[in-house]
Amino acid sequence: MDARARRHRRILWCAAALTLAAVLPAALCPGAAKKLRRDDWQQPARVVADLGLKPGSIIADVGCGRGYFTFRLAKAVGAGGKVFAEDVDAKALKSIEDRVAKDHLANIVVVKGDATDTKLRDESLDAALFVNVFHHVPKQHRPGLAKDVVRALKPGGYFFLIDWTFDAKVPYDKGRRIPRDDLLKLGAEAGLKLDAEFLYLEHQVFLRFRKPTAPK
Repeated sequence: MDARARRHRRILWCAAALTLAAVLPAALCPGAAKKLRRDDWQQPARVVADLGLKPGSIIADVGCGRGYFTFRLAKAVGAGGKVFAEDVDAKALKSIEDRVAKDHLANIVVVKGDATDTKLRDESLDAALFVNVFHHVPKQHRPGLAKDVVRALKPGGYFFLIDWTFDAKVPYDKGRRIPRDDLLKLGAEAGLKLDAEFLYLEHQVFLRFRKPTAPK
């Protein structure tokens, strides 16, 4: 074997070794592969940008949980705006209250709601956001919750609904996902008009409804 052939063989051997080194850990230990974080598939910065919030906007994060979106919304609306962090889970709300106190955030208001009563004032909101909420709500309570939030929206206000697609490729909530047509029906029956649909979320439907303005 001449020098050129030996050099070519060494190059091929090195390439094979590098490929094996990259693949073998994940093959031997599936946990070695990096797990997909929520930030990767939720795209929170892009979602918040598409809410169209301005400094001074007033929005409710309905079913806010521990505030994944709440604090991002607070940055978007600024010191002159307001975010109502609403949920039925007192423990989740306590975690938000603790962070609000720690960070001295004056534009987040924690609200303990009920199944179909968010305790939000009539026509007080520019927008409301639901992220992976409705599939947790018992079916008989979904229309009441949607209508209650519509009550709290100003005329022309926006109702943003993000929830799993029925065939989402994630291991969550497989037995209680809501078909897109049922989500559209939920909005329509609450008196809303579908205004836009965003298609970039890999595992979720992202719908924007609008509350009709009062007739002149």
